[in-house]
Amino acid sequence: MASLQAVADMFAVSHKIGLTKATFLAYIIPPFVCQYSMGVLVQLEGTRYYRLALLPVMVWFAWRATFVDLSGGDITQAQQNAQLITQMLSMATRTAAWAFARERYQRHYPVHNRDPSASGSVWIACWNTWDLLFNPRGIGWSWPRGLVVPKPAYETESRVAFVLMSAVGVAYHALVFDACVQGIRALGPGTFGSIKGGTMFDGALPPTLELGRAVLVSALCASAAYTGLQYTYRLLAILFVILFHQHPSQWPPLFEAPWLSTSLSELWGRRWHQMMRDMLLSLGGRPFGWMFGRLGGLVGVFLVSGVFHDIELRGNGLGGNSMGVIGFWVMNGVGVVLERVWKRTTGRRVGGVLGWMWTFGWLTLWGISFVEANARVGRFAAWTVIGGFEPSLALVGFVRRLFE
Repeated sequence: MASLQAVADMFAVSHKIGLTKATFLAYIIPPFVCQYSMGVLVQLEGTRYYRLALLPVMVWFAWRATFVDLSGGDITQAQQNAQLITQMLSMATRTAAWAFARERYQRHYPVHNRDPSASGSVWIACWNTWDLLFNPRGIGWSWPRGLVVPKPAYETESRVAFVLMSAVGVAYHALVFDACVQGIRALGPGTFGSIKGGTMFDGALPPTLELGRAVLVSALCASAAYTGLQYTYRLLAILFVILFHQHPSQWPPLFEAPWLSTSLSELWGRRWHQMMRDMLLSLGGRPFGWMFGRLGGLVGVFLVSGVFHDIELRGNGLGGNSMGVIGFWVMNGVGVVLERVWKRTTGRRVGGVLGWMWTFGWLTLWGISFVEANARVGRFAAWTVIGGFEPSLALVGFVRRLFE
């Protein structure tokens, strides 16, 4: 019971510490220092025992940082606490993968970079760690195995052209993201569209209309997740290319048209973003694969992903639904296993029009419970473009004034 209470305390706003300069230095900075140190060590030979010794220190610092309250006690800003917990969880899990790495990480230097023969030195490792920290897919590194990197529609070597195209992408995806969020809020202004949250289901509606609304909200939620990640990724690409003079090749597309997926394997293995791939393989795929075989490893990847998303959802201190969140991800793992069984039985891969129908039918079947869990804690009211700007409403207002 004491351990369960400790977990509950992590998400309780009343037990959190206010953010000040002192608490920032004492609580927020230490896990970053530990992660940076681990990033340096994983590039050097003979450091495995040092990494394993540093890991529990890093985990403790990351857990300790989650007690800082970024919301200032304002429930409308509780999403900031969820983002902090997500960041600390991501840092801890990535650091764990680095701690258990059997081979040192090496950065593959393209022609516009320095001599790769110096990659084993401490100073070069210190510099490369900055790239490692902000490069979860491992673009340009030796450690991602089997990673499929989407090719850009318009490939360019010019930094100016890349920044301009990325700026257009930021504007477009931010607009669509906000439009999706505003659509969700309009469908449930007093319930799931508000900060207090609520269910997507309304018993007063006819069953068909009630289900249709839930499916529409789920589709808007998926679209918002896609466009939100897109505009954030493109914005970071602009900043890193300008400020750190990175090459456009270091920022390939994040997605590969996930709506064209004709199987769950294709969606999660290639077309959806792969930012958590190495972490999920290290903490879920390999351990579960060792215990339960290859198919068990597949389910293990999705189970760890579900736990990660469940902790993120509960990070706002307003509760959650582990069955709905973790269940969605586990059942996607089960779906991938079923596709493997189908291939072994029939000799044919899942694909084509029927494969597309299977993929999005399965996602809808289990995705509604995942979206419902988010709806009940007011998640959609907290989703905003950076700075709280609402571009879709601004555009509607501008067009309305033109015709007045």
